[in-house]
This record gives sequence, structure tokens and C-alpha cells, in this order.
Amino acid sequence: MVRVVAGVLACALALVFVPPSATAQDEVAKGQQLAQALCAQCHLNEGQGEKQGPMGIPGFGAVANRPHQTLDGIVAWLKSVPTMMPNHNLTQDEIYALAAYIMSLRKRR
Repeated sequence: MVRVVAGVLACALALVFVPPSATAQDEVAKGQQLAQALCAQCHLNEGQGEKQGPMGIPGFGAVANRPHQTLDGIVAWLKSVPTMMPNHNLTQDEIYALAAYIMSLRKRR
């Protein structure tokens, strides 16, 4: 019984001290790479702001700076596979990385 408890405690302590697989900075960098590879043509144009008109495409900076924008809001949007965007078949990890990058563009107020 003591061995079982000791084993459980050892596993629990190991989980506490294992560093996360990716830091927030790593997530942003991964998201930036994805954005440059998949999204730049439409969302990363110089001086691009919020969408204009029904067919307008917002820049990622504008998306990040929408009032009350959150990481979870961007994740939910990307998971919904919006019909106006190509389906890049992003994995969950890619969705979170892309959302982290977009939110990194938010201006501090």
C-alpha cells in the first residue's frame, strides 16, 4: 500500500514539474508561420484594417482589436469553418496557435 501511494505521489509530482510543451511565445511563433503560409494573401496586407463592405476582408490586426475580442472567440470562429474562408483543415493545435498569433497583434490599451 505504501508503494502504491508513493508511486502515485511520484507521478503527481512529475506532472507538476514537467514544463509545458510550448510556451506562449512558441505558440505565437507557430501561429505567425501558419498565418504567413495560409492567410497572408487575404489577412496580412499592409495598412489593412477592418473589413469594408459585404465582401471586405479584415486584417488580423483589426480582428485582434475588435471590442471584447478574446482568444476563445477566435478559436470558436476558426472551429466553425466559416463559409467565406477556405477550409485549411487546421488541427486543434494549429487553431490555437493561429488564434494566439492573432491576439498577439492586439494593441495594449
